[in-house]
Amino acid sequence: MGQKNTKGTVSINNTDGRIRLRWRYHTIRYSINLNSYTKANLLIAKKAALQIEEDIVNDKFDYSLNRYKSEPGNTPTVKKSIVLYFEEWTSDIKQMDCEKHTNYNSVRNMLKKWGSIEQSNIHIKLNAEIFCAGTYNRRLKILKDFVKWIIKKGIWEYNALEDINPKRVKKMKNEKRKPFSESEIRRILEAFKNDLYTPKSSAFKHSHYYPFIYFIFKTGVRNAEAIGLRVSSIDINHRRIHIKEVLARSLKSTSAAQRIRKETKNGKERFLPLSKDLLNVINPLLKGKKGDDLLFTSQTGLSIDDNNFQKRIFKKVLKQLGIQERVLYACRHTFNSRCIDSGITPVMTAFLMGNNPETALRNYTHQINLPKDLPSV
Repeated sequence: MGQKNTKGTVSINNTDGRIRLRWRYHTIRYSINLNSYTKANLLIAKKAALQIEEDIVNDKFDYSLNRYKSEPGNTPTVKKSIVLYFEEWTSDIKQMDCEKHTNYNSVRNMLKKWGSIEQSNIHIKLNAEIFCAGTYNRRLKILKDFVKWIIKKGIWEYNALEDINPKRVKKMKNEKRKPFSESEIRRILEAFKNDLYTPKSSAFKHSHYYPFIYFIFKTGVRNAEAIGLRVSSIDINHRRIHIKEVLARSLKSTSAAQRIRKETKNGKERFLPLSKDLLNVINPLLKGKKGDDLLFTSQTGLSIDDNNFQKRIFKKVLKQLGIQERVLYACRHTFNSRCIDSGITPVMTAFLMGNNPETALRNYTHQINLPKDLPSV
């Protein structure tokens, strides 16, 4: 007598010259008769057995057994997990990398956490998550596009997410991105330039970062654009700056060793004017450097870690000046608002920032100065 199978384990037997799969699930004994008992057919049978065991573990067992029956000469289809399909879609269709791109990495990890995912429950699992409206909407959009692709491949029959509306985003004022006033800008630059708050015991002077801060205030570029700016992007002859790439944070860290060089956030390249005052500030940094060298570096010669710079220097300087705490990205908001305030059109402002006008107006524009009067009636 043979030993009784462990629950959920599929045995492969030779029954009158044919392959038979046998197993127990929920106290019921199941069996499937397959093709003749040959070496080639045994490989097919082992794949079917693995599929059965996997479905039992994941509560996806096909009680009709149709999924596990093979036609003569055909290999049973072994269905990949939704996570593997998502990785395939991200890589082959979206041209993204789950190991590098934050939103796709987050969705992939969420799918892993969910476990068993079916077309009938994906919307239930998403709505059970506790996200802010912005995060929910980003993940909903990615999943909607992904499921459309799943349906095209014939894996699912319908999209349970199709009619789900995004959540309404309540526009909250982020005080840490509030623009700096003209007075605050002058005081911040003075503090960096003259090392007003550099600790006496520190070998690293705040003035080292004066050109970096001046550049961000003057141009409104994204942090990663300034950090990744190479000497070759400074065109002195034509007095312009070429913004075409970034040195972005990776999912692992913001440190120099983990940063990734890639195109700008939205893939747009742009040129900014190299004004006389800006050239005077950055000109000393150009001397003795090659075209591929970074224009701005940390005091150890590596790329600037904006996270460390924010916590260890920028935040402390603002506190010493008695200025409300802001993130470094507030300099970009400041640039946008100053452009609009000075009469530069929204279209030109958006171009300088590398955004479309709608995005620039919606996310970056803050009124710094109120008009002295209102239009006459």
